[in-house]
This record gives sequence, C-alpha cells and structure tokens, in this order.
Amino acid sequence: MGSGFLALWIGLPIVVGTIFVILLVRTRRAAEPGGLSKLEEWVVAVVGTGAMLVAAGSTVMLVLAGIQVFTVDPLRIDGFPLANAAVPAFAEKSDAIVGAGYESAWLEVAGLPGGMRWLLYLESALPLLAALAIGVAVAWLAIGLLRGRPFVRSLPHVVGVTAIAVLVGGLGSQVFGSFARASVVAFLGERTITGGDMGDGPYEGLTGWVLTLDLAPIGWALGLALVAAAFQIGTRMQKDTEALV
Repeated sequence: MGSGFLALWIGLPIVVGTIFVILLVRTRRAAEPGGLSKLEEWVVAVVGTGAMLVAAGSTVMLVLAGIQVFTVDPLRIDGFPLANAAVPAFAEKSDAIVGAGYESAWLEVAGLPGGMRWLLYLESALPLLAALAIGVAVAWLAIGLLRGRPFVRSLPHVVGVTAIAVLVGGLGSQVFGSFARASVVAFLGERTITGGDMGDGPYEGLTGWVLTLDLAPIGWALGLALVAAAFQIGTRMQKDTEALV
C-alpha cells in the first residue's frame, strides 16, 4: 500500500506535470541553437514540476493548518520546554545510563483564546509560506530555462521576495512559537504550572519563556539575495546584448 500510494499521489503528478510543462513550453517557442538538449529539458521540467507541486502542497497545508488551529478544541501543542524534569523511570533499567531527563512535553489545552491560536498558526504558517515562495521561484526559473530566456526582468524580484520569505519564515516561526508557548503557560497559570524550588528541593514543571534561535535562515536568505543580484546583472547583460544585435 505504501509504494502504491507514493506512485499514485507523488510519482503520477510529477510525470503528468512534466509532460504537460514540456508540451506547453515547446508550443510557445521555436527551437533555438545552443538551447537545452532533450535530456536537459526533461530534467529541468521535472524540477519545475516538483517545485509547482511543492507550492501547491504548501498552499493546501496553509489551509489545513488554519483549520486545525482555529477549530480543534482541545488543541494539542507540542514542544513545551521543561524545567527540573525528573529522571524517567525506564532510565534505571540500565547501569550504563548515568543521567537522563525530559526536555519537552506536549499538552492538550481547552479554551485557548484567539490571540494564542494566531501565534500558533503563524508558527506553522510562516515556514509554509517560505516553502511556497521557494517553489514559485524554482518553477519560474525552470520555465524560463525551458523557454530559453532565464534572465527575465521579473525573476530577480521573485528570488528577492523568496529571500525575505525564507528569513521571515525561519526566524519568525521560532519567535512566534516561543511567544505562543509562553502565552499558553501564562494562560494556565505560571505560579502553578512552572518549575521551581520552594526551599525543599526543585520540582519539575514548564518554563515561562524560552527562545533559542537557529540562525541558519539568515545564511539561506543572504545566499538567495546574492542569487537575485546575479540574475539582475544577467538580465541587464542580456538586454544590452539584445540591443546590440
């Protein structure tokens, strides 16, 4: 069932989409000397079709995430950092384990206010928007390559917007997720649900607010910004060459 599912819902759309893209582009341009070979055309078409499917899938997931966050009650929330977590009982079954603990927990919370649901939705929606932007940019470039004109005026702007989306999606998701969990902890009651020490030893519980940023999206965004600048230069050079001809 697993292989059949993959073939039907992933392989078949890629094959059909690739054939459609190839036929569509070939009907709109004549063969040009120095263009892509047939093998290169198929490779680019497969990549472009995959990018379109990623963009379409991201759009669907945006809607499904919204339905999940705003309609489900109680809502399950993962990734609450723990403080003073107790050693799990199963760790005592092996003498080789000299230390153990839980780092996070999930909660099912009922009656969440709308503001907290929006924070949770933005946490999941921003990476999906970044994936959508990447899919559109790659598909745009693939179509340009198949048409023999990759350096079009709009492509640098598309890649630039994608760089911003990757930056905002990567960092914003972490920030909104942190604020969402902190607000849920405040909603549940910080004095009763967070970990601490009443003088007779530490006791476990949730933490109030924790933010650990992964700065990788900054590097990806800067790389995409350089790609956008390179395509901008290529667009100007192509325009100048066409003017000379």
